[in-house]
Amino acid sequence: MQMIDQKVDTQLDTEQIEIHMARKSFYQLFHLLLSKPFTLETYKEIQEGGNIEGLLDLDQGGKLLYDFFKSEHIEESLQLARDDYFRLFIGPYSLPAPPWESVYRGKEHALFDFPTFEVRQLFQQFGLEIEKKPNQHVEAEDHIAFELEFMILLIEKTLQEKNEKTRRTLLMGQKDMVDKHLALWMPQFTGDIKNNASSTLFLGIADLLDGFIKFDSQVLNELLS
Repeated sequence: MQMIDQKVDTQLDTEQIEIHMARKSFYQLFHLLLSKPFTLETYKEIQEGGNIEGLLDLDQGGKLLYDFFKSEHIEESLQLARDDYFRLFIGPYSLPAPPWESVYRGKEHALFDFPTFEVRQLFQQFGLEIEKKPNQHVEAEDHIAFELEFMILLIEKTLQEKNEKTRRTLLMGQKDMVDKHLALWMPQFTGDIKNNASSTLFLGIADLLDGFIKFDSQVLNELLS
């Protein structure tokens, strides 16, 4: 007799919603700070919408970020952060902290190695693709900003999804990104940032990011158990 796969529609409970919302907030913060140069507008956005005082509860990285956002010399701090962003991630000289997984895990330590194609397949598995803008070069899918954005999008889908089986598939996709990608290159990537950054912004974000990825892997294990 053929078994019929029945959908099981269940709502997330309050605790699960809070966990996913907190996870999403962290990934959004990391994405915001690592996807583009830091601006005064971004600073104001975080100041007005973020829980700055709560950063003090997040070990050394949180304290560094708190000091940045509470700086009495914010224009100087902003310029230092912008200088760091271009020097670390964009160039024009050799990059101290290349923001692509392939550079750290690829056989040739160059762009568009096997991690790029694995991440591309993971995007496609969930119906996602990188938007290609006219007159701009094609960015590799394993850029840190895209891997973080993947996590944000799947957390949002998880919060919206009512079917338990589909939610589990979404959680498995997040676990694949964390365990098979982010966790494998964050120690080196964040270490390169710590060794080369001058601003408290990037010293703080590097400390927080590495620890958070390890923590989120544990959270996903519990959510899937």
